[in-house]
Amino acid sequence: MTIEQANEYFSSLPEGFAPAEELRAALTADVQKVQFVGVAGTAGKTAAAGLLAAILREAAFHTGFYRAGCEPLSARIAIGGVSVDPVLLCQAAEALSAAKPLPREAAELAAAARCFGAAGCKLAVVELPDAGLASALPQMPVCAVTAIGPDGVSRSVERLAALAAGVMRKDAVCVTAPEQPKAVLSELVVAAAKAECELVVPDAEDITFLEAEKFTSKVDYGGYTAPLAFLGRHAAGNAAVAVELALALWRKGFEIPDEAILAGLAAVENRSSIRVLSQKPLIILDACRTPQQAAALLRVLNMAKVRHMSAVIGLTEEEGAESFLAALETGLTSEEQKKDKSTMPGMGENPFDKVFLVAPAGTEAALAERLTEKARYHFDAVFCPTLAEAVEQAKANSRRGLLVCGSEAIALEALKLFS
Repeated sequence: MTIEQANEYFSSLPEGFAPAEELRAALTADVQKVQFVGVAGTAGKTAAAGLLAAILREAAFHTGFYRAGCEPLSARIAIGGVSVDPVLLCQAAEALSAAKPLPREAAELAAAARCFGAAGCKLAVVELPDAGLASALPQMPVCAVTAIGPDGVSRSVERLAALAAGVMRKDAVCVTAPEQPKAVLSELVVAAAKAECELVVPDAEDITFLEAEKFTSKVDYGGYTAPLAFLGRHAAGNAAVAVELALALWRKGFEIPDEAILAGLAAVENRSSIRVLSQKPLIILDACRTPQQAAALLRVLNMAKVRHMSAVIGLTEEEGAESFLAALETGLTSEEQKKDKSTMPGMGENPFDKVFLVAPAGTEAALAERLTEKARYHFDAVFCPTLAEAVEQAKANSRRGLLVCGSEAIALEALKLFS
């Protein structure tokens, strides 16, 4: 099997639920020697996991890192800071394809774990879209639940918190994000008590934003000061989670000096959050897809007093789109909008003069056409058949610059286009 065939195998697997015991059965003996840090939550998983993996590498640990996403799997598994050896991933793909098929998320996690075991990793940081899979991993001294917020579908934040709490283990330390909603924190406290897992909540008052240039970020958390590739208060919360995870691992016996924490925070490349490609003209990419993430993006733009931008929006599904678009207009999630009766669709001031709806590669144009109709309740919205045409029109209709957002797929597509 070639690496292209291996990537194709994983991408062809169906979505779905896999019992933890099925994932456990797919792991090799080498995996039992790896200690995992599982990261669950609604938003911020990739950023928090990436920051911690960088800290561990700076502390000289042979570290594995797996992140979810839509890129080929070989680009989302790293060992020692570099992409996984194709031979290891091909071996994992061959073994998994010969056994009972697993749903995609479980199969990817099984492949990543097998690669980490075969490479002799001492620690591995894994993003968990399905926190229920965490129980299949052999050792997890530390875990995290990042920010919990509306996902744009029908599940309540309490339900989302309960699902994310599946990452907790007996005698482990679970770090959660600062400023979680009260209902979320209550769920996590109860879940931690049931699991006999220590819960650490970073204090938001320990986060200080230091002066930096526009669209750069310099943050101090409890004495740890570093520039961040990630912008905004939400991103600073992810950095606080990473610091507390490192400190929790230190308490568990892993030697992690302060210098490694600072170097790790400063070293991470931003692949998922608000990413500024250019200042003049202003070009921003953001893989945001939930109302919570859209609201965080709008807060950053408003703090920077940005106006007269164009936005290119490439959502990959219709479910939750209305909530996403409303949050991108008002900066409020659905629940917050219900409480604030002064917010009306299409009436608020925001950074966007015009938005252009486009279908990311692999999705149907009809989806973007339907979403354009929804977007017209909130913006001056136009449908475009291709990303290239959307970007061209966005540039022509903008006095300040443009934003591309709505999914990882459209952000990656735009990155190739701008490159």
